[in-house]
Order: sequence, then structure tokens, then C-alpha cells
Amino acid sequence: MGAGHPPALARGCRRRVSGTRWRGVLAALAATVGLGGCDGRFPPGWAYVSGVSSTAATVVWTGADGERASCRAAGGATPGGSATPRGRGLQVVRLEGLAPSTRYVCRLGAAAGTVRFRTAPAGDEPFTFAAVGDTGDGSREAAALARRILAGRPAFLVHLGDMAYPSSRAPTLDARFFRPYRRVLARVPFFPTPGNHDLVRRSAYRDLFAPIAAGEAPSGPHYAFEWGAAHLVSVSSPEVSDAAGADPEWLAGDLARAAARPWRLVFLHEPPFTAGTKSTERGLRRHLEPVIEAGHVDLLLAGHSHLYERAEPACAVVPGASVLEIVSGGGGANLDPAPAPRPNFPRVLAVTHYLRVHVTPEAIDVRAVDLSGHVLDHARRRRGESPACRAEGWPAPRDR
Repeated sequence: MGAGHPPALARGCRRRVSGTRWRGVLAALAATVGLGGCDGRFPPGWAYVSGVSSTAATVVWTGADGERASCRAAGGATPGGSATPRGRGLQVVRLEGLAPSTRYVCRLGAAAGTVRFRTAPAGDEPFTFAAVGDTGDGSREAAALARRILAGRPAFLVHLGDMAYPSSRAPTLDARFFRPYRRVLARVPFFPTPGNHDLVRRSAYRDLFAPIAAGEAPSGPHYAFEWGAAHLVSVSSPEVSDAAGADPEWLAGDLARAAARPWRLVFLHEPPFTAGTKSTERGLRRHLEPVIEAGHVDLLLAGHSHLYERAEPACAVVPGASVLEIVSGGGGANLDPAPAPRPNFPRVLAVTHYLRVHVTPEAIDVRAVDLSGHVLDHARRRRGESPACRAEGWPAPRDR
């Protein structure tokens, strides 16, 4: 259940691979340097930090071949790490032996500049993270929202998928994600989950973000990490419709191993339940929802529908479950029309926004925040509570 860091692979260039073949594909592709072959050499100047734990982190950037990172702690200590050039100008450094709750600075190549990050705490200290989804068209609203997120100084940023429209090919990612989010990524650890537009043919997403972690599912790019009192899991929802790619056993095992943690959070792109215009995919509902409920997930964050939507706690499959689901797909792309609220979805808003999630050992507070900083909605889960849940009245799913 360690934090993930990206490997060198270009699965988006090839036909879809799933199931038990995933490990073999990883091993074969990680040995190559043909990274970024879908769109040629990566544009210089991309940089982000991921795989951050209390003792380690992964720094990724694009620039000239042979560039190296120079990293140090605020107090002057230099962490150990090994640089791995991935070809096509992509550089990856895994830093080990870091100190908890410590700020580090890494000077990268000329184009990528400098990144800063703070490691996770060693214990269950309170923290606040940001979550945003469907940022993908590089609009003024998306750029303004990125500035608002940075001003909130989150511990890390979760992206709920669809970074760039119509696809996450390298030129589109450059213009519609990395440019508006460059300052955020230079200061805030980044944990993405793929959307349906991120995994289309010739996408650069897997080259850049597909995480490998201790505890990663063998069938796909699902991963988990710890921060404070929370155990967080990223699930690749575009692949869950395929029974071979869903890997419910891995997710069930991961959640079982995290049973002693105060909180269990899952984030993905396509939601199990939504009242929006983009109805839930049938395979995702069938493969994922039973595992989510049986694993006693406290909070599920999703995107896909371009709006804000808070559902009532769900127990559609497992009696006594109580999963609070929030859809946050208003990251700057064109908004979907908001349906009228109904009993299972008491709060639905078509507005550009992001989520601020504050986590303590005793409670989780989720606030939807608009471009002006106004709080649109607030939901709270207290540890030990068993709020009423809804078993019926959920919209019917569809086939992909």
C-alpha cells in the first residue's frame, strides 16, 4: 500500500491490455526507451512530484536528455535518489530516505525549473487536500481555478480525470493542462486518476502518470497511498467495465488491509451513481460498487459529469454500508445542465469549482469552492457515525 510512481511505458500507443498480462507488459515496456512515441519527443518544461510518502517521493520532468535533479531539504540535507532517463526527454528521480513533514526543493533542467514539495506526516496529523476533475479544455476558468487551488496551499492535489480534451496526447496535454497547472504542479504533490479521455488511442497519459506501487493491482493502473489518517485509492474507472480489468480482488484486499485506518477514500473518474447527463456505466456499477460498499469506504470522489453533485450515502448492494459520494467534474470544461435535486441527490450545481477536503482522525470535511473562493456546499463525516443510507432510487446504469 505504498505511494505510486510512474514507470516508462506507452500503453496508450498500443491496443488495450488488461488482466494478468499487465505485469508482463510492464516488465517488457519498462526496459525500452521508446517513451512518448505516440507523439514524438515530449515538450520540455513539464514537471510534477508524485509518489510522496513520509519517507520518499518521485520527481518527473521533461527536458534535455541527461539532465539531473539537485534536491535538498529546507535544512540543507541532501536526500538519496537515483535518476532514470526514460527517453524522449522524460526524466524520473525516485528520492528515498526523506524526513516526514519536511519541505524539499529540487532544481531540475533549464526548462522545468524548480519544484517544491512537503512529505507526508509520519502520524495521523490533520491535513487538507484539493480535488478537481475535468479540467480538460484549458479555458480561462480552468486557469483561474488552478490559481485558486494553489492559493489554498493543499497538502496534495488529486485529479479526477480528463486532463485534456479531446484526448491526452502530448500537444494537447501541454496546452490544456501543463500550462495552466504548471505553478500548481511545481509546489503541490500530484495524484491523478485516468478519465475516459485520458486513455484514448495514442494518449501520453500512461507514459507520464501510470503509477507502480507496492500493492498496485496487477491488472491495471490502480494504486493506493497513505496520508495522515487516510488511506486513499485511485481506481482506473475506464477499465473497470472489463471484468479482467476490474480486479475486484485486489481492491477488496487493499481495503481489507486498510481496515484499521481511520478513513478509507476512493477516487476515480466515472462515478458509480450520478443524476447528471452522463449516466453510470453498467460494468463499473456491477464490478466496483459491491467492493466499495463491502470495504466500508467512507468517501468516494469522482468526476465525468461536468457539475457538482453530492449524493446521499449509498447502501445499494451491502446492507449497512454508507458511502458518501461526491461528483466534482466542474474543473473548467463546459458545464453540463444540472438536473433538479431529488432524494438521492440533495445537492446538484452546474458551477466551476474544486473540492477542499480536510481530514482529521475524527472527521472528514468536504467543501465545494467556486472561482471566487465561496463555499458552495459542505459535507461532513464523523468517525463512528452510521448515517442513514439509501438502498433504492438510484439511476439505472448503461452499457459503455
